[in-house]
Amino acid sequence: MKCFNHEVDAVGICKHCQRALCKDCCQDLEFGLACKGIHETNVEMLNSLIENNKRAYESQPKATIFGPLFYVFMGLVFSYYGYQKGLDSLPFILGSGFIVFGVSLFIFNKSFLKKVTTEYDTNIGKN
Repeated sequence: MKCFNHEVDAVGICKHCQRALCKDCCQDLEFGLACKGIHETNVEMLNSLIENNKRAYESQPKATIFGPLFYVFMGLVFSYYGYQKGLDSLPFILGSGFIVFGVSLFIFNKSFLKKVTTEYDTNIGKN
């Protein structure tokens, strides 16, 4: 593969524009190469975005539990209040719905989280 700008062999590809670059045309930004003086800022922003996504993904298991717990808690409050007025009262029915929705949301979140796992998860701490 030849450099996009010169007739010499390329050493890598720009992470932004995907063009082959020789050692004179590229700038190594630690986690990717960029066209020197042209795409350095874009590649740095892309690397920042990737790092932010990794941090967001690490917090995902916590987020999957708080929403369902809130719905179940509110369901228990409504159900308790409604139970005192009778099983056919609106608060009891709403509370039961909140509980069912909270449990369903928890099950969905757990199954979704299993599907979202990446190769990155298995390589944490191996470097």
